[in-house]
Amino acid sequence: MKLMKLTKLTQKIENLAAKSGLLYRFAKGYYINVIKKEAVLANITHDDNLLCVGGGTCPFSAILFHQVTGAKVTVIDNNSLCVPKARRVIKQLGLEKHVSVFCKDGTEADYAGYTVIHLALQVSPMESVFTQAEKLSAPGTRLLIRRPKKHLNCLYCKSFKNLLSRSPYTTHKSRSIGSTLLYTK
Repeated sequence: MKLMKLTKLTQKIENLAAKSGLLYRFAKGYYINVIKKEAVLANITHDDNLLCVGGGTCPFSAILFHQVTGAKVTVIDNNSLCVPKARRVIKQLGLEKHVSVFCKDGTEADYAGYTVIHLALQVSPMESVFTQAEKLSAPGTRLLIRRPKKHLNCLYCKSFKNLLSRSPYTTHKSRSIGSTLLYTK
């Protein structure tokens, strides 16, 4: 129940950011250092084909991954109300040739053809999405999994953390994202 409230709050902020250039720039500033660290962790380059699972109304991570690395980025989100809004943001930024957005559930997605897969913090059910991505991706595919700050662990899947406890990771100073784990298939 608390995760649903957090997700709704995030959606409200993203909706406002999609409509307001000032709020968009503020939110972009929140994500830029996270994205830079994740790009270094997974060694993402312009040659990569990246899939972001969970983009929301304003897919900051996808936009910034492209801007920071030059990689081609596809976003999937299971919320059909978010997808048209996200597409509008992408079009407003002139990025429709580099970032595409589709309505798809991560538990049913086809992960073939992507060199990097990024799982947003609020992807749910995280373990099922990770299992699907791991099963359908090619050997060598890099999966980036965002994890919450310790004080927010109670809102997110706990057992998933144990699965990847020995993976390389980077930590973040953001309010909610504690770390990003790198799993290479």
